[in-house]
Amino acid sequence: MSEKKRAGARLRAARKAHGLTVADLAERFRDVAPERVRQRLPSVRDLERTIRGHEAGEHAVGPSYRLLYARALNTPEEALFAADDARRAFSDEHERLALAVRDPARLDGVVIDGLAATLANQRRVEDVVGSHAVLGAARAHLALIMRLLRDARGPLAARLLAIASEASQFNGWLSTAVNDHAAAEPLYDQALRLGLQADDKDLAATALSMRGHLAWAKGEYGDMASLSEAAAGLATASGTRTVATQQRGRALALLGDRQGALRAVGRAEDVLAGRGDTDDPDGLYFYGAEMLTMQRGLIYGYLGEHAKAADLLTRGIEAMPSTIRDSEWVAWYRVKAASARALAGDPEQAVAELRTAVRVLTATGGTKTLRDVAHVHRILRTRYPAHPHVTDLSDILHRVGGDDQDAGGPDRQDG
Repeated sequence: MSEKKRAGARLRAARKAHGLTVADLAERFRDVAPERVRQRLPSVRDLERTIRGHEAGEHAVGPSYRLLYARALNTPEEALFAADDARRAFSDEHERLALAVRDPARLDGVVIDGLAATLANQRRVEDVVGSHAVLGAARAHLALIMRLLRDARGPLAARLLAIASEASQFNGWLSTAVNDHAAAEPLYDQALRLGLQADDKDLAATALSMRGHLAWAKGEYGDMASLSEAAAGLATASGTRTVATQQRGRALALLGDRQGALRAVGRAEDVLAGRGDTDDPDGLYFYGAEMLTMQRGLIYGYLGEHAKAADLLTRGIEAMPSTIRDSEWVAWYRVKAASARALAGDPEQAVAELRTAVRVLTATGGTKTLRDVAHVHRILRTRYPAHPHVTDLSDILHRVGGDDQDAGGPDRQDG
């Protein structure tokens, strides 16, 4: 699918998520346009043709129309269009770095810094546009790094090994997020090998921890617990150890060990509270006390204490930085909070969380987490079949095609 068609599909899904027809959206364009822009807008009929052309991927969306879409759909412009901007930026970066592939002598510290910067940017762009939009660029970037690594020597090779390990881990996370477990497994193994070659215990620990995350996604909770324990034992950075320790706590909760689970998350909180300012890998930029609050909420949810789980999940979500709060992976936590609210007897708050999650997921194309939305929706329909908020949600999900899918979906655990 071309970039224009991908952008068009996102716009169509966002429009339907707001319950708008093309004619409705054209009218709203005129309502939200600044006076200077409104004076130059074509007729409503012509606006409808333009919107249909955008949604069909027949032509790109210019700056003025980007503004109108963002205002009319009450969605940040970057959430609707950053995927396309990111692909162009990544393409330019790869063209520059490809020179080093053709001539290994060009590999120097500036190129290495560029590779690391691109990886960091990909992580943050994924927060805005979702895993699907970044996956192709991330795979190409990893392939480029591995190609450069074959010819690297000396200190440059050591730095490149570390970046290759992080990029392998990130690609493993993306593959897990889109439900491609077969692709994720060898990527995590590669991240572990490269981390050990780089003599970086935290990179190796991260790979083990992510292997544990993959075990969680596959329902292999015993492996999840043992891999997480091994990662915590290997880690030297407090953030890396925190991630692995709380993950082991979640595994123990899923295995029915309440006391063990709560002890583990308590230890993780102690480790996080004592962490320094500079000892964590860049991949843990998102991990703080608010994230650990969400993890404790998951544990209580697994233990069947739904009201407590819901409160902790909501508290953690609302404390997340604004740049991350509306990311695709945080939307998954909103769905878990909604599930806990539904099971605790609070359908209105459950629906409110799901509506926010659906808005994010239709903008990012997070189809996997939409399956979790459908699962919680079925719980709500069973328990509260006549509740007006549940009925309204049914209509929204029907419009975005998220009302007939099975459950699944990962939490954010990359780092």
